[in-house]
Amino acid sequence: MIGGAVELRSIAEVVTSTGSLQCRFEDGTTAEAPGILARFLQRRDQLRFLGASTEILIQHPTGRRHQQLLHATIGYVGLPKPGKNGEAFVRADLPDCKEGPKALFLSGRALRRYFYLLDGDEPQSFYRLLRVPHTATLDQLRFAWRMRSLELQVCESKARDLPCVERAFNVLAHADLRNCYDALCKNEDATPLFPYGGFGSILVDGHLSDDEDAFFADRILAYKPEMTSRKVTLLLRRCEFFADRVVCRDPRRKLEVWLDSNVLPGLNWDLTWNHWKHWLRTRIEVQATFVHAGKYRLYNGEWILRKWQAALPSRLQVHVPSNVPEDLQHAQTIHALLGEHADLVQHIRNQCEKIPIEHTQVERWFDQVNASAHLKPQHVTWRPDYEPYYFEQLRKRSRTWFLFRDEYLFVWRNVLIAEIPEPGHATYLFATPENQDDFLERYAKLTREDIRRNRDNLATALGFVGRVVRGKRKKRWLADVLKQAGEKADYIEAFH
Repeated sequence: MIGGAVELRSIAEVVTSTGSLQCRFEDGTTAEAPGILARFLQRRDQLRFLGASTEILIQHPTGRRHQQLLHATIGYVGLPKPGKNGEAFVRADLPDCKEGPKALFLSGRALRRYFYLLDGDEPQSFYRLLRVPHTATLDQLRFAWRMRSLELQVCESKARDLPCVERAFNVLAHADLRNCYDALCKNEDATPLFPYGGFGSILVDGHLSDDEDAFFADRILAYKPEMTSRKVTLLLRRCEFFADRVVCRDPRRKLEVWLDSNVLPGLNWDLTWNHWKHWLRTRIEVQATFVHAGKYRLYNGEWILRKWQAALPSRLQVHVPSNVPEDLQHAQTIHALLGEHADLVQHIRNQCEKIPIEHTQVERWFDQVNASAHLKPQHVTWRPDYEPYYFEQLRKRSRTWFLFRDEYLFVWRNVLIAEIPEPGHATYLFATPENQDDFLERYAKLTREDIRRNRDNLATALGFVGRVVRGKRKKRWLADVLKQAGEKADYIEAFH
């Protein structure tokens, strides 16, 4: 019998209903349990609820195969570590267990058996399941997955094999997991990874520690990751181009997507794209099922867990706009022109570090060297993470504008605007100065922090009006800027 603050209750009857179970106990009480436990619960089993109705410790009567089972929600799963007996294990957090264990320890053998189909009664090869050689590329793997899934869906007698084939593809399509799987096939002592980093509900067979702070699992009976289906748009310029895949990471939305040539038809990329990709403006539309994962990031000397979402390769649909070839040509052209006039570009950048330079002056310098009309003044100081929308909306309403360090200064009818066209930055507005040259000279000696804090009353002297902080809605930002500038804002833009 297990001790603890919450008593074990013996089951008198288990009633199956849609999606869940109703357990009636010998003491006359009832409780609901997850439907996944249907084939594991029987009369006289003892249940201990560790928090919510999903966190359950199951004690079987003596003589049964599974002495103790744990069904719980797991959080982040760490990297493998060697145990005292030499076998690797991983540690998973149990965030919803208010009573009982706070951590779940999964043996390397349990991971090999469940996630990689090794060490089981009938070990299976992922490559054989997909019918591809060990040297298959990512696009070949996707093609094989599509063919095999269609075959299994048509043949109802083999439809039960579809989850195994999908798991094979999702492991082999992930570079780190594929390396892990190949190592496990060659060496049974290799350390296995928990795919995609945890977060989900799990049912395991094992035993509770004597102090009840941990549960040690010898076998995984079922696992369902936390998943979300959603449609997102991704900027190509924020992707990283590898030889066999394109990796898109969005730190703001905490998203990660891996793409191959089968879902990006017509994009014959290579590693050189990473040098000029920041000039791309194309957005691709992705419909995917995302599994929740965790990543530790170092902030101010402290490691903090951040929750991410990774797209399952098997459940991915991508729409690529038809204007991609033109966008690629434009980006390559700008990159080439900046290289052709590298000395002049560097000279302008050096000047912009000291004082604001009007765009017309930059255009005159370009004309002196017969630069192509495709080369624009803003290209000189443009940075990879800059968003064209913010720049263009302010530029087209300007009487004139200046380049200054990592900012652009726009002169409007009623205000002068200082803008870093990047998500996460604010737009600074000043009253139109009586003497523009004097304003620019004084502004060049300040920082944005000086202005925010009104250090030595300098912000007031410059006529600082205020900041417009950007949110998720770009048109709402524009409406707020127009309002502060005394310009007319379109009603649709304000509430889009």
